[in-house]
Amino acid sequence: MERASGTGVALARAWHQQSAQASLERWIEVCKKEGWGEIPADLPLLIAVFGASWYFTRYIFYRGKEAALLLDNTTVQELHLESFIQKFQQIKQFAEPERQLERLRLLKNEIMLQILVCNLAQRLDQEQTEQLLTHLAYASLTAILDIFELTSRTDSRLAVYGMGRMAGEEMTFGSDLDLIFVFDNNSPDNTYQLSRKVRMLMRHIASAGSAGSLYEVDMRLRPHGTSGALLTPATAFLEYHQSACETWERQMMTRCKPVFDPHRLGRECLDKISPYIYGDYDREILRRDIIAIRRRVQDEKGDIRGKYEVKRGPGGIMDIDFLTHYLQLSHGGSHPELRTCSTRAALKLLARDGFMTETDSAKLLLAYDFLKRTESSIRLFDLKPVSAFPDQTAGHLPVAAALGYIGVEAGEFTREYKTVTAYVREQFINIVGDPSLSIQ
Repeated sequence: MERASGTGVALARAWHQQSAQASLERWIEVCKKEGWGEIPADLPLLIAVFGASWYFTRYIFYRGKEAALLLDNTTVQELHLESFIQKFQQIKQFAEPERQLERLRLLKNEIMLQILVCNLAQRLDQEQTEQLLTHLAYASLTAILDIFELTSRTDSRLAVYGMGRMAGEEMTFGSDLDLIFVFDNNSPDNTYQLSRKVRMLMRHIASAGSAGSLYEVDMRLRPHGTSGALLTPATAFLEYHQSACETWERQMMTRCKPVFDPHRLGRECLDKISPYIYGDYDREILRRDIIAIRRRVQDEKGDIRGKYEVKRGPGGIMDIDFLTHYLQLSHGGSHPELRTCSTRAALKLLARDGFMTETDSAKLLLAYDFLKRTESSIRLFDLKPVSAFPDQTAGHLPVAAALGYIGVEAGEFTREYKTVTAYVREQFINIVGDPSLSIQ
């Protein structure tokens, strides 16, 4: 009776209730057929996973009993970068790259499921969850670099930069990898060999197998964007970023961090271009540029009919990112401690150094957490980098449930979302300017 009662409550609180109900019924049938008994013991947690993510529902049915037992046996203490790296050593038992990749997909998704379980069970907060997801991405990237023999080359120093959320250790479920590859031996033969291996890596990292996929990869932030070389010589990387780059490129470089750098090439290059990123800006020109960029992104991708856009819409995550970019670029030259890749860390440091009030910093941090939780819940279902949800109450019930607004309380979520985004937009206007106005 107690288990049935707990099941009913869990189904009522499930984000996608119909999906959770159907998956639970199927799971019970599978357990009976296989003779597994009633697993996992924490059935409400299984229902929560079924309701949150169709991607991980498929994974649990694929792994069966092994996946179910993870729900009862996962602890926060076992989730850390070193344990991820150690677990990925298992792939070396296979000689063929294809089998190594399939094992890597399985293990990566197993760990991500464990992180999800701890998040749903409220053993991890949003910031801790994002840090672990980022560390999982670091370990996965190193493992796939090793599969394609890019970690042990002696004929060239290779570095990989993580950009955006990866650099700031703020990845959510469904985040892709923004990467830049840099090397320092650009002889024709070496360039060809490295480029060939990087192309192979890119082709396989996003491909799906029976155990799921690894990551989507975005390399549009490399020098010259999609028209630029996949692999950038260090000299060309330095020349590009020491030249008169556009403001948006300077913004992106505030979120750049070496994530594979065994020979310190990445760190050396960043040290050399840092004075150009955090230069002596004309504050008014910088302000106008950032407002114009923000307005363009909002007009092109942040205004979706019938939907709220959590990332690019007015008062969304990008408003917080851009106001921190503006303050970091404005003051990072004289205050090197502001040169952090983390939006959360930037907000704290800006308050500490007197560039915003402690109250505004604290409120923006709460808003950032709320918006990132919202975005993460949207992305979890299919593990895709989407950031919009329907503006009709019936359409955003799953998102509301994810944020703790159940049933009739879903309307409260809408009001909270509007309050948060209105505050964030107000702060953007106060600090940078109004993106809705034309800048002369």
